[in-house]
Amino acid sequence: MGEYNHKFQGIVEQALKDGVFDETVAMRRDIHMHPGVGIYTQETEEYIKEKLAALKIEVIPSKTGVLAKIPGRDHSQFVGLRADIDALPITEENDVPYRSQYEGKMHACGHDAHAAMLLSAAKILSQNAEVLPYDVLLVFQPSEEGPIISGAAEMLKDMDELGLTEKVRVMFGQHVQNPLPVGKVGTRHGSMYASTDVFTLTFIGSGGHCAQPHENIDALSLGAHFVTEMESFMSRRMDPFDNAVCAIGTFHAGTANNVVPETCTLTASIRCQREGTRDLILQHVKQIAEGLCLGWDAQYKLDITRGLPVLVNDDAATDYAVRIAKETVGEENYVEIETPTMGAEDFTYFCRRFPACYLSLGTGNPEKGFCVKAHNPRFDIDETGLANGVKMLCALAANVE
Repeated sequence: MGEYNHKFQGIVEQALKDGVFDETVAMRRDIHMHPGVGIYTQETEEYIKEKLAALKIEVIPSKTGVLAKIPGRDHSQFVGLRADIDALPITEENDVPYRSQYEGKMHACGHDAHAAMLLSAAKILSQNAEVLPYDVLLVFQPSEEGPIISGAAEMLKDMDELGLTEKVRVMFGQHVQNPLPVGKVGTRHGSMYASTDVFTLTFIGSGGHCAQPHENIDALSLGAHFVTEMESFMSRRMDPFDNAVCAIGTFHAGTANNVVPETCTLTASIRCQREGTRDLILQHVKQIAEGLCLGWDAQYKLDITRGLPVLVNDDAATDYAVRIAKETVGEENYVEIETPTMGAEDFTYFCRRFPACYLSLGTGNPEKGFCVKAHNPRFDIDETGLANGVKMLCALAANVE
């Protein structure tokens, strides 16, 4: 894809020095102080719209999140740039001037930084639109964290209705990462984030007095056998090179120490790096439950909720992103991510619709105390890493052939 535009790279770097970096930090802190959780990010969305209006960037009316367009030379296709904007239901424990002002809500995953970087990239791109080979579609997405609604899936519905999806040539997103040193940028070919499935399993036996166990069917014992059987299945029947997790998260049975429990309910989360593995594990959950109940003359109820698919980076988009990263931050600062994470990202829905690549942006700095991982009440980032994020977004949009 095209020759790298070093002249524009210089313009971006100068803009950051001339105040855009400071604006990025200020916006990140503004958004951090006023978080919205899930789909309820209206305050953040209004903030974003005000910033875009000040830049005279066209906002495309949508039901979910904020969509905006920067015109390039060719209006027939879009380069999509996505930032998630939602926070988490966590009470912040950091003692900083920009601490969350809302009890029980915190940007503990860096989405405040994602939104600020995309706003700054939008400013630079809109002021240098002549370098853009295609129109740029800005996607500010709520509810990446869910828990019920995927913001990406909802925004794709809007994009379909607006006739935008058919024009997306390629799409990019990025996520701040404290395990990655500040200044580094990384990605990988193939799977990047895991799928997410959950299930609730209830064993139904017959309760009674613990002194007559032979007259009862102990649902607690059934549940305990299920846990060990699943652990054996995951360790002895799964390919050790096929990354997958089946984690039993809750186990509830019984009301008293001398009563045989009639029911036992377990909940679990499954994470996989291959779509086929999802079906295999869930198939054996059912088979193991059926086998135990057959042997014990019991019954069971299984409720499965299929979550996010595996996030798989497109090969061509990833080849391009790797080249751009090496040119933009220097080959010595590009990191090939060897192992995919078992975390999840609903950017996967964009990956399933368009050629797309998701990148990691280094914001970790143990010397300054920025080493706490995401989803923690003490999470914070080395904000100097935001400069690379702005550079990457600009370069990814400007160099597509």
